[in-house]
Amino acid sequence: MASLRNILGPNKCTGNTVADITDGGTSTKHSAYIRTGTYTGDGTISQAITGVGFQPKYVKIWERQTVSGTDIRTYETTAEIMDDNANGGASVGYSTVTNFAAAFYSDRIISLDADGFTVDDVGADDHPNKNGQVYNYLALG
Repeated sequence: MASLRNILGPNKCTGNTVADITDGGTSTKHSAYIRTGTYTGDGTISQAITGVGFQPKYVKIWERQTVSGTDIRTYETTAEIMDDNANGGASVGYSTVTNFAAAFYSDRIISLDADGFTVDDVGADDHPNKNGQVYNYLALG
């Protein structure tokens, strides 16, 4: 049996990585895309985060925090989770406030777009688009 091999694309180790994965014994090539980055919330109900370079299939967002032991929330979604809500705006959030309990939220990550994703402030200047808050993200495609 031929071994599987991973070939990293030209953007390796830059925060925008492409991995070409070849099936063992065939010439079928599949690409996996990974992007990490930051954005600053603007407090609106629809901020597009662009420049990812691909349409994500998974996005995880968390508040940038540098103080040990500080409470943060994270939000993550997939196209399938987004489909669970009639408005298309659904994600899963975790918080130390709720003892890391998972919950379903709408109006947080509201779309996975051709070149990124769109976040919402829940109409109340809240996460993951709180005005002035810096967020980290991980996008997979």
